[in-house]
Amino acid sequence: MKQTDKTKMTEIRIYQCLWKNALWAIGCFAFAAGGCLIVKDVYADWPTKVFGGWLSIIFFGGGGLFLILPTLYNRIRHIPLLIIYEDRLDLYEQWKGIYRTIHFADVKRFRLIKIHSTKLIAVDYKVTPLIHKLEESSGFMQRLMAFNFNASGAIESLPADNLTMKGKEICNILNGRLNKNV
Repeated sequence: MKQTDKTKMTEIRIYQCLWKNALWAIGCFAFAAGGCLIVKDVYADWPTKVFGGWLSIIFFGGGGLFLILPTLYNRIRHIPLLIIYEDRLDLYEQWKGIYRTIHFADVKRFRLIKIHSTKLIAVDYKVTPLIHKLEESSGFMQRLMAFNFNASGAIESLPADNLTMKGKEICNILNGRLNKNV
């Protein structure tokens, strides 16, 4: 058996959950519809129409489209958000259209965290790869990593909400594969 066949058999593909994202998008569109009602109200003054109406339409309508269109595109094209291999994790970057790889050899552990109501999987890097990641990043990315570190204790985290698998299960699989490679 070739290595590529073995790798294909052991990979786990995790997709964005279409139904969860669709429900969030419907909620966004409901708020955008409320903004339309404010704009059409003849008794509303112009600041209310601008701030309560137009900005609501732009923010929530755009947010709903931002949620549902990439999810639909990825589902139609069968593009998973996460692919877990024996030795690495690939994370799909929507706007670049490529996968970014996190090698398990660079990671100490994965842990499930919650920031407000959002579940994330924090990636705790080993010291040398952490320094290397910081050095090769731009100034903006370094500030973003510092902000993430202050908020969660890790410079990087993966989404764990709105996926076809629960975040705790993903975290357990990642730590299990990580421990196999040690």
